[in-house]
Amino acid sequence: MSNVSLRQLEYLIAAADTGSVTAAAARVYLSQSAVSTALTDLEEALGVQIFIRHPRGLSLTNVGQQVLTDARRLVSGMEDLRNSARESSESLSGKLVVGCYSTLAPILLPRIIADFTKNHPGVDLSFIEGSHTQMEELLRNGSLDLAILYDYDFGKGGLSKDLAINVVVSTPPYVILPERHELASREALSLKELAPLPLILFDLPPGGDYFLSFFTDENLTPNIRYRTTSFEMVRALVARGLGYSILSQRTNINMSYEGLGFVTRPLTGALPGLNVGAMHLHGVRLTRRAVAFIDQCRTSVGIRT
Repeated sequence: MSNVSLRQLEYLIAAADTGSVTAAAARVYLSQSAVSTALTDLEEALGVQIFIRHPRGLSLTNVGQQVLTDARRLVSGMEDLRNSARESSESLSGKLVVGCYSTLAPILLPRIIADFTKNHPGVDLSFIEGSHTQMEELLRNGSLDLAILYDYDFGKGGLSKDLAINVVVSTPPYVILPERHELASREALSLKELAPLPLILFDLPPGGDYFLSFFTDENLTPNIRYRTTSFEMVRALVARGLGYSILSQRTNINMSYEGLGFVTRPLTGALPGLNVGAMHLHGVRLTRRAVAFIDQCRTSVGIRT
C-alpha cells in the first residue's frame, strides 16, 4: 500500500465520474498518458483490476466499485485533515454534499440552506435530490456526506443497520380532501370510513408501502384509484375531486398548480408518524461541517436541542 498515493485515488475518482481517461485528464489538468499510467500503477499496487477498458471509455469492475467507495472516503478524510488544520474554532470550510428525498427538498431545504450558508459562508455546500433508495446508494458509495430522509419503520426492521440517523423533525400523517368533499366538514377522519373511497396513493418508494401499512394494520383494503410518485400530482388530482390521499409532509399552501383548493384533516387512531432525519453511514465520524448542518436543520425546521 506504500505504493498507492492520494493523487492516484483522485485520478481514480475522476476517471470513474467521467467514464474516460481523456475526460479525467481534462478534469485534473494532466495528460491522458499520465492519468492512464497512474491508473495502471494503482491497479498493480492493489493487485486488482479496477476498470474495464473498451472503445467507449471505462467502466468499473465489481471490485472497482468497492475500491472507488473506499477511495472517496480516503480522499474526503484527507480533505477533512487539511481543513481541520486550518480552521479556527469559529469558522468552517470545505465541501459538504447533502442528499434529500425529492418531496422533502422544496419544503425543508431552502430555509436550511439559506440559514446554513449565512452562518457558515466558508463551506462549499451542494445538494442532490432523489428517491430514498437513490440517496441510500449515494451515501454508501461515498458521494454524500448526509442525506435528509424519512425514517421509514413500519414492521420491516426499520433503518438499515449500516445507516445512522439524527432526527430533525417528526411528521404525523394526515388526510387531504377536495374542498367540496362530503367529509370536508369533519374535524378528523378514520381509515375505516376512508377505505371504500377512491384513494390517490403517493407511491414514491417506500412511501406507498408506508401509507398502505395503515390499512393493513386495521385489516382494511383501500380503494386505490390512481398511483403517482409526484407529491404535486397527488395534490392536483385530489383538488380535481378525483379522490382523497394521505400524506406526511405539509406545505403552507393548500392549492394545486391549477389554483384549485383542497383541505387537510387529521387521522384518528394511534397511527405512526414519520421522523425526518439526517442520515449517514454508521460508524463513520461526521465532519464538523456535517455536524453543523445537522444542528442547522434542527434550528431552522425541527427539534431544538
